[in-house]
Amino acid sequence: MDQRGRDRNDRTRDRPGTGQGGEHAPRRDFVGRELLEIGALLLTAGAAHLLVLTLGHHGHGPPLLVTAGAGFILVGFLHRWRTHRRALTPRPAAPAPLPWPRDPMAEEGAETLWRIRVGVADVPGGLATLTTQLARLGVNIRLMQVLPGYVDAVDEFLASVPRHVARERLADAVVRAGGRDPVIEPADAHELIDTTSRTLALVAELVTEPGTLSAALLSLTGADTVARLSRPPEGLAADEVSGPVMCLAAPGGGVLVLRRAGVPFGPVEFARCRALVDVAALLRRTGASREAGSEIREP
Repeated sequence: MDQRGRDRNDRTRDRPGTGQGGEHAPRRDFVGRELLEIGALLLTAGAAHLLVLTLGHHGHGPPLLVTAGAGFILVGFLHRWRTHRRALTPRPAAPAPLPWPRDPMAEEGAETLWRIRVGVADVPGGLATLTTQLARLGVNIRLMQVLPGYVDAVDEFLASVPRHVARERLADAVVRAGGRDPVIEPADAHELIDTTSRTLALVAELVTEPGTLSAALLSLTGADTVARLSRPPEGLAADEVSGPVMCLAAPGGGVLVLRRAGVPFGPVEFARCRALVDVAALLRRTGASREAGSEIREP
């Protein structure tokens, strides 16, 4: 190391407030803290002496000092006793959590199956609004079909509804969602099949019992009544729909008139009923031809 470097190190070691390795010594901080403590002690002693001298020159001074000291001692003792007692007192156990409220939907037999048929505006979001209102009541839609109508669509639901939800409340929710002329009636668990399967079952029943056409039409459309007339009602022709009235040409002559309150019949429902009537007419003709053939073969 050259002479210039050694001179620089010597000046660093000789600098006040630095020690070996260039670390600062805490001497100044130590002295300042000691001076503060001594000053506080002298101030406290002087204030106590002044208080004693001031009260000592009065006749009630010494009793007042004794009373104040005894009072402080008593308050301190009571505070320690209360703290110790509180520490020894067992804490009450935390209250048990409240049980969750029972869900009426989870109770056995707490649901009712309803058939809901309602007219809904055929616009985007119409069906979503309706299902949202039903969901707020705890309704579980089990089966649904949408039947396009001449003006509005007809939505039909088979839904499990909580038993405490009355029919009036269900109808009110449907109307608030924009539904028109809701028809709500009890349903049976055997109806929880899709439309295609139900139609095939009705056709099979027609094959075995041809006289069940009227009952099959009621089951397929949910109509209130079906009547066999000799001619169509006034203002209607055979095979025509007018709102809640449907007229179908009946096998063997006459017409079948279906009526339904509220929701009008749609073109899809009319096509299904027309096909069912055609099946019944075909079965009637087939049965008649078989009877005629058997009569011809008789000797």
